[in-house]
Amino acid sequence: MGGKKHSSKTLMKKDAMHPNSRQAFQRARVVLRQRRLNEAKSLRNRQRSAKVDRILTFVLLLSEDKTHLPDLYSFHDFISTFYLGRHNDELEELKKEQRPGRPKSKRLIELEQLMEAEKREYYEGMDVPDLCNETNVDLLRKWEGDPQGIPLFRFVRISSSDRDMCRVVQAGTHKALQESSL
Repeated sequence: MGGKKHSSKTLMKKDAMHPNSRQAFQRARVVLRQRRLNEAKSLRNRQRSAKVDRILTFVLLLSEDKTHLPDLYSFHDFISTFYLGRHNDELEELKKEQRPGRPKSKRLIELEQLMEAEKREYYEGMDVPDLCNETNVDLLRKWEGDPQGIPLFRFVRISSSDRDMCRVVQAGTHKALQESSL
């Protein structure tokens, strides 16, 4: 069952080959594997960049004069007011520009779908950086957006369906967070 593992380097050395030959099938397997690896890598990068964008959005929406949010209820108010409502102005503008009897613009449809997906995710439970922890907020403000730094921060899962509870999903590995939790 074993055998020599073929790579694109070893197979590309061969020039012309019959389309139904063993080498042609080996080359097709190598190309298919490379394509799958590249697609998986691009998917990981898109997901990582989406998480980075969400974290940076939360940090930018939190005003500079606040060091942290005082309690869970203010956190829910912050999310519903600022995070979920951040596209309301653009949405209203696009609705005003839409002429009666005309189909919705592509951007309007995208915004409505995005807002609906975010509201659904918030209802079911979404992972967000813990803005109630002053040390975590300070670390997030100093962060420059490197995806490898995400494990350093504390994340909680909150839901609009259960506003009295939040669950820590990532405790954060940063030394300052470890000291503040003792």
